[in-house]
Amino acid sequence: MSRKVGEPQSGYTQLLEGTYLATARAVNVDMHHKHCYQIAKFVRGMNCVDAIEYLEKVIEEKQAIPYTRRSRKGKGGNTMAGHRKGKMGPGRYPRKASKEFIKLINSAMENARQRYDTIDAEDMVITHCAAHRGQVHTGWRPRARGRASPKNHYQVNLEIFLEHFGDEEEEDDF
Repeated sequence: MSRKVGEPQSGYTQLLEGTYLATARAVNVDMHHKHCYQIAKFVRGMNCVDAIEYLEKVIEEKQAIPYTRRSRKGKGGNTMAGHRKGKMGPGRYPRKASKEFIKLINSAMENARQRYDTIDAEDMVITHCAAHRGQVHTGWRPRARGRASPKNHYQVNLEIFLEHFGDEEEEDDF
């Protein structure tokens, strides 16, 4: 399923199929798109429990999310984030976005528990995680001399896919 740019879309952006696949979405959440994109990029490919533990450390400001988008090679960089301790480079502590991602991962794990009885939801891997811009609430802020400046409120749509890659239990036919 491809997305038409500039037009509102509904549903998931990916059509992934797997034997043990669980999904979750959060629509029109009040957060910055930039922080959600960085978290989604970092969390993709991680185990669910490891991702939740790391995001809880981000909320406590013990570990940071690496900001890699908009970085240019060479001197400087343009991530608008300072370097953090360790071999990480530029990063930040997006607390509000981390809380929402923890809720989203827990929701997907609960969906997996409801759907599949034979697997353990803690062993699932995040195969797809995306953050897309949601609705924009447009408004105007009155200024001096009868003028007005735009005051837009941006929202974000989050989606996550979990998949289990463990050994499938084979049933013996007697």
